[in-house]
Amino acid sequence: MDIKALVGNHSGLLYKLIPTVNTVIFLDDIERVIDTIDIHKLLGAINGLVEQRGYKVVVIANNSYIEQKGENKLVFKEKVIEKTVVYAPDVVAIFKEICDKNYTSPFSDFMKGDIAVSVINPSFPPYKEDCGLLASLRNIRILKFALSHFNKIYEVCDAFLKEEDKEVSQTFLLALWAVTVGIAIEYKNNRLSFKDRDQFSAYVDISEIDWQFDEGSNEKDAEDLFADEEGIDKDAKENEKRRQQYASSRVSYLFRTVVKAHDLPVIVCPQIYDFVTAGVNVDKDGLHNKWEEYKAIVIRNSVSPAYQLLQRFMRGQWEMSNNEMVTALSELAKFVEDGEFCDNMSYVNSATYLQHFRELTPYAQEDLQGIIIRGIDKMYNRIKSITFYDKMNLDVIESDIPKESRWVLDYERKKMSEISSANMDADIKEVCRQFNEDLPALANRLSIKYNSTAVPEFSNYPILSHILPADIIKKVKEIEPKEVMALYNIINTRFQQMVTPEVYDKELPFLKRLIQALEQRKEQRKGKKEYSDILIEDYLMKLMKRIQIP
Repeated sequence: MDIKALVGNHSGLLYKLIPTVNTVIFLDDIERVIDTIDIHKLLGAINGLVEQRGYKVVVIANNSYIEQKGENKLVFKEKVIEKTVVYAPDVVAIFKEICDKNYTSPFSDFMKGDIAVSVINPSFPPYKEDCGLLASLRNIRILKFALSHFNKIYEVCDAFLKEEDKEVSQTFLLALWAVTVGIAIEYKNNRLSFKDRDQFSAYVDISEIDWQFDEGSNEKDAEDLFADEEGIDKDAKENEKRRQQYASSRVSYLFRTVVKAHDLPVIVCPQIYDFVTAGVNVDKDGLHNKWEEYKAIVIRNSVSPAYQLLQRFMRGQWEMSNNEMVTALSELAKFVEDGEFCDNMSYVNSATYLQHFRELTPYAQEDLQGIIIRGIDKMYNRIKSITFYDKMNLDVIESDIPKESRWVLDYERKKMSEISSANMDADIKEVCRQFNEDLPALANRLSIKYNSTAVPEFSNYPILSHILPADIIKKVKEIEPKEVMALYNIINTRFQQMVTPEVYDKELPFLKRLIQALEQRKEQRKGKKEYSDILIEDYLMKLMKRIQIP
């Protein structure tokens, strides 16, 4: 029944339906109404049930929630509750029971395995100091939410893992399970949402030297982040930057606390993030690609002494003896100088260890910098193109990198710029050709595609600014229906969905020239409409009106 019925003007009618003999009334989830119903009215109603009408009353409530509400709400407990019985649920037992009752083998058997259970077990030793995480793990609704989502993920993965190595595939699934739990906790606590997917997608595993994440301050950061925004005119870009920084810290926290604490591999899977935070259908191809990426990393690490050594530093450096550490640093320096690594973060992590433990090596700081630079140069001699996420990864994690290693990021950015500049002339020439000859193909490169996590090309570069005005006029003059929709997708992506201020400003002239060309076409074709003209009015022109053009 609605608890408001107890405090309404016609509550007497309710009691005529409830026997007064041998009756116990349970009021469940009482904390859900203490913000909407006057406390004194609620106190009076419950007191009336007990003292005046003789009912036995059991109030079920989240005690920690009521305590968070402060002194006003505690009056409710002190005045009404005669005896308190604390119920601490056996999360593991409940979790296993849910698996048995709601799911069938082999999924339920997998979920009841030791590592899968430890991911949600509040008694897992590394969890014990994190009160916020413990509260979330004891929230059965969050666990059921994570479990139901992972069941779908498991089913999709099971289809392509049947013939794969069982040990490797099990580790892959366990890593996805831990990620799912972490995302579910952050999402259900309103700390991460779908709009933070870029910060999630850009996460990379970094060495943990010289800094720690302060779990205790995260909740306060979340509260303070936008606390002073109401009624105050603040710079929107600065607020967005702060929001992104906070989201990045939460993403780092969930990987460190829920994934790496179990020594599981870090698998950044936007497909899972989209599914959990936005209900987007599970991207089967995307998950399969993630598996192929992970399998390739396992093979690479199993045959590459360089990556094996770096993993030893990142996962268990403290297990080395004094002599072993000296030897390991010497080997790491050689691997770095020889260009044995093939990704930016491996050089950042290696540089962090080499510089932090420099006193255990025979090298001066200048010598180490030379070793690292020569290794990065060799890696970039093998790289032919730079992706959007290559650059974004470095930007997102920069604040988490120890100061002694940030120069490595700057040098890697310099190498990226050299490659990008070398490739850009050819890219510009091809984009101009596609605009003139194959506009749908260009739209495929520049537009967000439904149900895909792929980032459009040139997201941070004003490629449209290179389209010649004469080519715009010519294209509009003879435009076909499919080309109208191709233009619509391009403009919608670059001016509505993925707005980058620097790119936006430089591409505005293209948009203005396009509008002029469309208006000229309309003037020239009075009384001679084609299908393309109708599509231009229904789609392109309506889109232009939504875009703020100075």
